[in-house]
Amino acid sequence: MKRKTAHEPKAKVMSAAEVWEDAQQLQSVLRRNLLKAEPHVRLQIPLSTFISALDNLNRDELALLQKRVKERLAA
Repeated sequence: MKRKTAHEPKAKVMSAAEVWEDAQQLQSVLRRNLLKAEPHVRLQIPLSTFISALDNLNRDELALLQKRVKERLAA
């Protein structure tokens, strides 16, 4: 068997409890970021404002919006 060496042999190795705590913190941050990335809110604006906003979307954005709306209606 080939012997391997550590990249930083003097580095402190984390305990199992520290690894678990670190993983839980990472999970919490990722969950918060996921919730921030795509909030679900009720649209409470005049329809004319919504239509005006749609006019400013490019072709790719409109296609993505259409896809998302179809997915929501199918669910």
